[in-house]
Amino acid sequence: MGITKISIRKFVKEDDGSISVLVIGLFLLLLTISLILTDISSIYLAKRSLSLATEAAVQRAMKNLDEASYYSGEYNFNQLLVNSFGEAEKDPGIPINCGAGLQDVQEVLRSWQQRGAASIRENVANLRLKNYECDGFQIYIETSATAQIPVLIPFIDLSEVEISSFAGAVGERAATNNYYGFDIG
Repeated sequence: MGITKISIRKFVKEDDGSISVLVIGLFLLLLTISLILTDISSIYLAKRSLSLATEAAVQRAMKNLDEASYYSGEYNFNQLLVNSFGEAEKDPGIPINCGAGLQDVQEVLRSWQQRGAASIRENVANLRLKNYECDGFQIYIETSATAQIPVLIPFIDLSEVEISSFAGAVGERAATNNYYGFDIG
C-alpha cells in the first residue's frame, strides 16, 4: 500500500509531458473551431445564393406588363387638360400581369436549381417557392431551401439547415420631362 501511494504522488508531481497535453488540447480546440467556421461559411454562401435566386426571380416577374391595364385609355387630350390644372391623377405604378409573373418566378427558380450557379447546386437542395403575392403593381416572394453541412461534427449532430429568403419589387415609371409627347425640358 505504501509503494502505491508514493508512486501516485511522484506521478502527480512530475511535470514531464504536461506541455504536450496542453498543445494537443489546444490543437483539437483549434481544429474544432475551424470545422465549425467552415460549416458557418458554407451556410452563409448557401444563403447568399438563395437570395440571388430570389432576387432574380422577382426581377424577371416584374417584366410582365399587363398591357390591357396599361393602355386602357389613360392618356388622352382630356387627361392632358385635367393634369395641366393641377388635378392630376395619382400614378399607382406600372401594372403587372400576376399570372405570367408567377410562371416566370417558378421557371427562374427551377432553372437556378438545375443548371444555375455551381455554388447553389453543390450545397443547396430543395429550392422551393413558399409564398407569392402580387396585387397588380408589386410582387413579393419568399423562397426556402435546405443547405447541406459539408463537415459533420459528431457532437453537434447537424447535417442540414433550412434557409429562407424574401424579395419584393414595385414597378415605377421613370421621372421624365416628356409629357404627352411634348419635351418641355
